[in-house]
Amino acid sequence: MKLRTWVCAGAVCAALVVGCTAPLPSPAPSAALRAAHLAQPVLAPSAAGTAQAFVAALNTEDWAAAFNLLDTPSRAGLKSADGLRDAYQSVRDTTSAITMTAQLRGGLLQQGDHAAATMVSTWQSTLAGSFDITSTLVMTLDASVNDWRLSWTRDVIIPNLANGQLVLQRAYPTRGLIIAADGTALVTQTPVTTIGVQRGLITDAAEEQQMLDVLAQITGLAPDDIKKKYANQPANWFSPIADVTDTKLDSFADRLDALPMISIQTHSLRNYTRPDIAPHVVGFTGFITPERLDEFRARGFQGDERVGVAGVEAGADDLLGGQPGGELKLYAGGGVTTIAKRDLRPGQNITLTLDTKLQLVVQRLLAGRKGAAVVLRAGDAGVLALASAPTYSPTNVTDAAIQSGALLNRATQGQYPAGSTFKMVTMAAGIGEGVTNPVDVFFDPGYWDGYGSDFRKTCWLKTGHGRITLQNGLTASCNVVFYEVGKRLDEKSSFALADYARKFGFGARTGIELPEASGLVPDPNWKKAALGQAWLGGDTVNMAVGQGFVLVTPVQIAQMTAAIASGGTLNHVHIVAGPRDPAQTPPAKLPVTPETLRAIQQGMTGVTTNARLGTTYYRFSSLDAYVLADGKVVAGRSLTPAQRRTAHRFIVAGKSGTAQAAGDAKPFAWFTAYAPADDPQIVVTAVLENIGEGSSFAAPLVRQIIETYYGLPVSATPTDRHDAE
Repeated sequence: MKLRTWVCAGAVCAALVVGCTAPLPSPAPSAALRAAHLAQPVLAPSAAGTAQAFVAALNTEDWAAAFNLLDTPSRAGLKSADGLRDAYQSVRDTTSAITMTAQLRGGLLQQGDHAAATMVSTWQSTLAGSFDITSTLVMTLDASVNDWRLSWTRDVIIPNLANGQLVLQRAYPTRGLIIAADGTALVTQTPVTTIGVQRGLITDAAEEQQMLDVLAQITGLAPDDIKKKYANQPANWFSPIADVTDTKLDSFADRLDALPMISIQTHSLRNYTRPDIAPHVVGFTGFITPERLDEFRARGFQGDERVGVAGVEAGADDLLGGQPGGELKLYAGGGVTTIAKRDLRPGQNITLTLDTKLQLVVQRLLAGRKGAAVVLRAGDAGVLALASAPTYSPTNVTDAAIQSGALLNRATQGQYPAGSTFKMVTMAAGIGEGVTNPVDVFFDPGYWDGYGSDFRKTCWLKTGHGRITLQNGLTASCNVVFYEVGKRLDEKSSFALADYARKFGFGARTGIELPEASGLVPDPNWKKAALGQAWLGGDTVNMAVGQGFVLVTPVQIAQMTAAIASGGTLNHVHIVAGPRDPAQTPPAKLPVTPETLRAIQQGMTGVTTNARLGTTYYRFSSLDAYVLADGKVVAGRSLTPAQRRTAHRFIVAGKSGTAQAAGDAKPFAWFTAYAPADDPQIVVTAVLENIGEGSSFAAPLVRQIIETYYGLPVSATPTDRHDAE
């Protein structure tokens, strides 16, 4: 037999039929049975179902569905689903809320044709934080449709809002200062008072005209110009009109008190006290661009503030700018209720690792050229100097500066072919993958026919280097050696060299607190996706000498050089001494054994000391410097007899590079180095655009920077030329 069971959940009842496992024959229904069936209860409309449907519609922003659940008077007041949407959107705008999620809480109260449910909505405000609002959903049974309908006013959003006003009071942090390592204040703050308008508090045209008359007298602006500043702004925003003096405000105090839509904000303007020092490092502030508006609004900014646009101002904007706070209040019935509050997070002063004296010298040495130079502490990759040329002034960012490319920080955003500075990566990959070793002997007749004479590639030394080992190939920057290593790597895996390049820090940000490009490490997948072409062995061969598709930034080359100098630790490059980001990942290690690292270091030392093979021996052999027992570096001519007995020669380890540019343009000149070679303290990397060989142009610049750092006599810029990498 079959049993009919009634199951009730709240006010909702449903009939369940529980059957036996073996069906019984069904006789034709009698008249009595048919009458009994017709007498069974019909499923009643559910107030709980209406409440649940309304909450679901709010959470999915299905305003049409929510509107259809309202009673006739509520729908008449709102006119359409758009009216309901606008009511909620207005509250979201006022509260700076990015999300609102509703849920029913507790049981349903029902008495006859009336019912009520408790709804809790959780709002996430970018200014006031997270807060919960508890409101009541009042419903009645509408006989015309035999269903429950919800009575809606703005009190459903926030109790007492229907006859009240919601106000969000913003609190803005003062931007932090930027200070150099020696205590020099590079950027300070100048206090400024701004008068502005909250358009939504203007009640009528007469009051608006009264307001415009007062503001015109205070600011000296025409009423029409004042109106343009707030006319298209959100009703609840503070729209700045002009900066004013306290004296002017005091003289209009009584009239201002009678105009609640006029308010005053005190803020600070950036004061670049030393615009001549490291403009590409310091940067400047500007208004939030449309494409970044959502990003800053999520942090609590209104959208009309000045934020970091370039340099550390942009790279450390979260630290410098802090986070706005807010207090959300409801004014209703003559009283005021604080709904939510979050304190502002003040902007922090930051101290840079920058050595201002060294920085100014590096800038002077770069003047008149196009390029960049980076000086790091070898041990932790802290930036001692970073310069880009041409340059600009953060106090006068002109159209000419923009058009000339002076705003581009070539040290962190310039992307160049690496040239032979990439050969350290190729050497590490070749040894690591077992296709060569430091004493492996190659033969260089001045050309390489690894893929046949039709695809001949040449060495920079036209006569060739003859028989030469891998380590000496690095010292001599022998292209033929590295073409062959590239071919062997490709035969083992066309991804191998790219994998090592990434482990050396290329293709990714270094961590420096500046706007930074990632460069490009190509591989077969990239070429297929970007160009629709298959990877060829020649692509790996080109990449092995830092040409082809590979692109690097000067700061990435400096980071790699610091890792080689410091024992294989790839530290995050940083220019902010404190505070630092505690969430930053630990430094990585280069994918090399101690023996491989030592071979690379010795190859780089030979670049400046090997009279027969070193590409920059002739640039550094005259470096008259010695290291004393206490680690101090002095010029040889100033050594006392006692010092001479214990001092040892000051040696620079480095690598030159000459990277081919597009078309007929002259190549990019590279040199990267660390010193002293036996106890590395600093790393210097320089690139000069479209000028010639690295040994002729970049190496002398690096030498001068090293001499400046150690207080040695600075050598003159050489005028001779030498056909070397």
